[in-house]
Formats: sequence, structure tokens, C-alpha cells
Amino acid sequence: MGHDVAGARLTAAGVFWLLVYLGSPVLVLGNLLDLLVQWRLGWCVGLWCIVS
Repeated sequence: MGHDVAGARLTAAGVFWLLVYLGSPVLVLGNLLDLLVQWRLGWCVGLWCIVS
């Protein structure tokens, strides 16, 4: 009868979960690499520097 169902679209909740699933591992691995570099070489290269 000429009626169309709206196409799929990305919702705010979808964007949130996309950022959680993709952003969390990047943050964890990045902070872990910063910690290892600081521990091994003594250089503070990240946002979270440990006072030694």
C-alpha cells in the first residue's frame, strides 16, 4: 500500500555502547603501555604518571 518501514539508524545508546566496546580496550592498553614504559625506562609518557 506504499508504506515503508524506516531504515536502520544509529541511536544514542548505540553510539554509547560503540564507544564503550571500542574505547575501553584502547584506554586500558594505552595506560598499561604507559605504565610499562615508565617502569622500564623511567620516562613519563602518558597522562597518568606514577610518582616514584
